[in-house]
Amino acid sequence: MEFLFNSNFIMKYIYLFLSSLILTSCGSAYIANQVEKEFKGEWVLESVAYPNSSGFFDVELYDLADVNCFENSTWEFIPNNSTGKFILDGNACAKTENRFTWYIDPLTAKDAYPEVLMKITNGKKAKNVSTGTRIKITNLIGNKMTWEQNTMFKGEQITIEMNFTKL
Repeated sequence: MEFLFNSNFIMKYIYLFLSSLILTSCGSAYIANQVEKEFKGEWVLESVAYPNSSGFFDVELYDLADVNCFENSTWEFIPNNSTGKFILDGNACAKTENRFTWYIDPLTAKDAYPEVLMKITNGKKAKNVSTGTRIKITNLIGNKMTWEQNTMFKGEQITIEMNFTKL
């Protein structure tokens, strides 16, 4: 009888351990979903800056257009299917609509600065697009959002800061 008590006791601890392990692993996915909900809606990219750098850089973003074309662009995020679109319309650039898929990286969801993984799809299925961009969310409060992403410019890595306002 004592052996039975001990095995039940051990089974309860194993059950508690496995339950806590499952809850912990689901926690980051839950937080990622909560952050994704904050993105929902339309945003305007109001400004692009280069922190810790002096001057302006003529950078092409996402292999689409010069960074100037992105200023004043309108972005829409749809969290229930992790898709979106943005319309480039800045600084005398041709007005173009671009589609993308995105999600919050669950490995960074609990971090102070979670990261968005984004792929420009433009008519392709996301699984057929092999390249994407990792973007750090440095601010997402109310109707303000700031992204930072690193890119290469003339062989050196620079940081681009993008400031959005929710419509």
